[in-house]
Amino acid sequence: MASAWDRAKEMAEKHSGSGMFLRLTNDGDRVVGVFCGDPDPREMHWNGEIYEECTGQACNHCAAGKKPSLRVAINFWLAAENAVKVLEGGTMWFRDVLAVRDKYGLDKWTFEVKRIGKANDPKTRYSILPEERIEPALRVRIDACPLHDLASLGRGDAYEAPEQPGTGTVDDATAKALLGELRALPRPEVEKFFAAFKIGRLRELKAVDVPEVRAYLAHAAGDSTIPF
Repeated sequence: MASAWDRAKEMAEKHSGSGMFLRLTNDGDRVVGVFCGDPDPREMHWNGEIYEECTGQACNHCAAGKKPSLRVAINFWLAAENAVKVLEGGTMWFRDVLAVRDKYGLDKWTFEVKRIGKANDPKTRYSILPEERIEPALRVRIDACPLHDLASLGRGDAYEAPEQPGTGTVDDATAKALLGELRALPRPEVEKFFAAFKIGRLRELKAVDVPEVRAYLAHAAGDSTIPF
């Protein structure tokens, strides 16, 4: 049974600014709702405990050689509460949001967002699947809920470390480096490469496959036009 201190902590979080953030903290946690309004992207630095916003040219983290990571917040109407919360994630999470937006349209469906990964596991990912079409009556309920002003929110209280790049596709820098290596291959070898890894463009390559890719590449001379 929760103690009085535990209950007080839960109530304090509910009534504080952080209570507006929607947290999926454990493997299998899921919510159903609707993505609303425009996203708010920010470049942030993880200091080992919390995120700190990158300040650009005057940023001490950048000066120390630490690259910022993308954090994107968006309003999310939570069906279970008939209220709008703030859902935030990193690059891979937002790419999935973009994918369902392009395929289904965010204003036409409710979506299930499910966590796949234990608490504090940086390899955690999220599945985003359409749940049901939004009927006119539901749209009225959603539109009646005010959205949060994302630009005014502090976002440094993230509760776990950033995603690991290995769970997604390669970044542009890695893709460009591989491009240089592939250009040293004869065209037939390049075609075999894309067939072996089942990709049409280098940026579709999974980051976890990079070590295998480097082992695959030969150092033969040649030149090819590589789909980047």
